[in-house]
Amino acid sequence: MRILRSRLGRIIRDIRRKIEGQPALEQAFALPLSRASQIRSQQQRLRGCKLYSFHAPEVECIGKSKASALTSSA
Repeated sequence: MRILRSRLGRIIRDIRRKIEGQPALEQAFALPLSRASQIRSQQQRLRGCKLYSFHAPEVECIGKSKASALTSSA
């Protein structure tokens, strides 16, 4: 995980450096860079808003207890 985080950080910094001063590119890359930064900064066992999928941000995690509670009540 540490290697992946450092690689993602390098890619984020490289893209920001290359699009600096170009408003059209900065606007186009704003959302993907913010998602990448959120993925890089989130911790594994911390609660709160996490991004589980880069391409489908609406995806949520369902733990085993919640999934079993949903199936047993149906």
